[in-house]
Amino acid sequence: MLKKLLGLIIALLPMISSAQEYVDVITVNYSKTGDTKFKNSDESTSISIFDSKVILPIVINTKTAIITGFDFSIKKLQLFPKEENTNLYYTRLKLGLTTEHSDKWTGTYVLLPVISSDYKNLNSKDIYMGGIAFWTYKKRKTLNYKFGVYTGTEAFGYFITPLIGMYYLSPNSKFEITALMPGIFDANLALSENFKVGIDYKGISETFKLHDNKHPSTYAENSTLEFSTYVENNSFLKNLLLRLKVGYSANSYDVYNISDKIDLSLTPVKFGNNRTKLNNNLNSSVLLKAEAIYRFDIPTNRERK
Repeated sequence: MLKKLLGLIIALLPMISSAQEYVDVITVNYSKTGDTKFKNSDESTSISIFDSKVILPIVINTKTAIITGFDFSIKKLQLFPKEENTNLYYTRLKLGLTTEHSDKWTGTYVLLPVISSDYKNLNSKDIYMGGIAFWTYKKRKTLNYKFGVYTGTEAFGYFITPLIGMYYLSPNSKFEITALMPGIFDANLALSENFKVGIDYKGISETFKLHDNKHPSTYAENSTLEFSTYVENNSFLKNLLLRLKVGYSANSYDVYNISDKIDLSLTPVKFGNNRTKLNNNLNSSVLLKAEAIYRFDIPTNRERK
């Protein structure tokens, strides 16, 4: 069974990775900030995050495949000074399609329903619907461009996020850039066969319904930006990448009344944003993260275009 699954994943790789010669099937990381102070307060908190991502492909034919999988994360922090930690849970399912429209263009279309709250008294109002569509233009084997849109609902209302990105691999295969802005940027340099150094950026935007007795009928909006440098090693197993990251987190976990909405979020602008924040702002803080990625390589003997 495992052998068949690996075969299906490898068969899918050229479609879901385009110019990349790999796909990250499983990603797991744990991060923790240093002491993070509330503004206008002597109180502080730390923010710990467990995050996981899984892609489970189903091959239809040589040009088309179904994409399934899930993301799951737990964030633990104080939302208010002098209160106990709150656990914020996020589960996102993935169900979509990737297909080669031509030798140059590949389209990816994925539905992304989300359940996000403190998971107390779960109900249908904790579910948000979303979806992503993007198109990859393959300039050459080591360079592609991506264009698309991510849209859906959050606790504050409706959002639209235009996407633009690229993938680049240098001629000597030592320098690599992966980007899908405004959410993801990664650049790394191979110093040896098993060792890399890199920098990355992650923009986070998500909301969580709160059912806590102290703050009923509220939601938390996380709009955090993370910047980090990292070292990567795969000496233990070629396909298992182990990363240690140190960086900076611009933290934002704002709490609002559930009836406090906006007209529209067209990233990065929020229209009709007259909401009243119920908690203190958080200062930025140092971030430490450990990450493991299980990566499948595309067979090197496949046809090179």
